[in-house]
Amino acid sequence: MQEKFFLPTTLVICIIIFIGWQQFFYAPTQREILNAKLETRRLHEVEREVLELKARHENLSAFLATKELELDEMRNFLPTTLAQDKFIDELYRAAESSQAQIISVQAGEPIAAEKLQEQIVTVNLEADYVSLLNFIREILDGERLASLENFYAGSSEERILSCEVTFKIFAATP
Repeated sequence: MQEKFFLPTTLVICIIIFIGWQQFFYAPTQREILNAKLETRRLHEVEREVLELKARHENLSAFLATKELELDEMRNFLPTTLAQDKFIDELYRAAESSQAQIISVQAGEPIAAEKLQEQIVTVNLEADYVSLLNFIREILDGERLASLENFYAGSSEERILSCEVTFKIFAATP
């Protein structure tokens, strides 16, 4: 009678051992192999991208230097201090190049916000219409972040406008 159950029992034990081996050894090993293949593909893609970058920018130090210059320009666009004296110099340069005459410049008190400092700068000037537009365009397109806050124009002579232009300048909070 024992011989009758020996073969089926052995067969059931072998199936249980096979299922256990499949679940606990074979399947996890296959997952690890698959993960290793995926990681290898990802690393090959990264290597290919690095080689493409090197080929595109033969000298990476020159590429880095240009990026540093761009970053410096962006820092100058929003300086760490208001430095209204530099902005006032820029106003006078813009007035000279656009043939406008500055009568007075008045800087307001700095206003500190969460990440920005702001300051109002009011400029009284006399210019013709085209010179006034060139002056405003030169300031707004200048090296520094500035916005046109207020504008008033009245005529003082035949073709000359007497203007009051208010700009807001910005700086990053240190």
